[in-house]
Amino acid sequence: MDKPLTLALTSEGSAPRRPAAKVLVPLYTVFALIFSTLVASSQTTSESYRVTRVVDGDTIVLERIGKVRLIGIDTPETVDPRRPIQRFGREASAFMHRLVDGKRVRVEYDWNRRDKYNRTLAYIYLLDGTFVNAEIIRQGYGFAYTRYPFKYLEQFRKLEREARERNLGLWAPDKKTVPPAARSNNRSQSTSQQVTVYVTRTGTKYHRADCPLLARSHATPMALAEAIKKHGPCAICKPPAP
Repeated sequence: MDKPLTLALTSEGSAPRRPAAKVLVPLYTVFALIFSTLVASSQTTSESYRVTRVVDGDTIVLERIGKVRLIGIDTPETVDPRRPIQRFGREASAFMHRLVDGKRVRVEYDWNRRDKYNRTLAYIYLLDGTFVNAEIIRQGYGFAYTRYPFKYLEQFRKLEREARERNLGLWAPDKKTVPPAARSNNRSQSTSQQVTVYVTRTGTKYHRADCPLLARSHATPMALAEAIKKHGPCAICKPPAP
């Protein structure tokens, strides 16, 4: 008589636990899937892709993927029809050609896979392990683009700072914008007419061609003598005085 009663009590005691088990298992599965997706999205793919075209210093085209904008870098403009070719833009594009054109590369993604132009956003690695995004900044062919957060932001900032301190690439002084020493007032005025400086979008400062601010904004060339009448000198690049 006791055995059936014991079985009945055991069945009743375990009954409330069954719904909990049915809820916990699906939730655990969902969380596991989300976690694995996030981890997978931030890892380098083992598959390689051939670079079919170099667009400019920070954009390439990969087979089966299409146009790819490299994450975390910004190089001087060369292909935007709305802007003139910026200083060191051709050199940055040539460096990208030498580095990746026609080669096979691996791709790594971050939290955002596409930009507003529907380009794929990625980190690019050569098959020998060279981190292309970082190498562009290390060699002075581009800036660290820190407007949005990304995985290697602090590393890229450090690489840019080191390139600037070593005067590499676009950080090297541009001797063509420095006028010869003036020996008289007439010579000084003539030199001012010949020297070209650049005015930013705001139109409040004039800059040397190698000023780092020019790579991120539209710049209009102007004779130094004309620029000093309307604008002030940039405190960062310290353009020549008349």
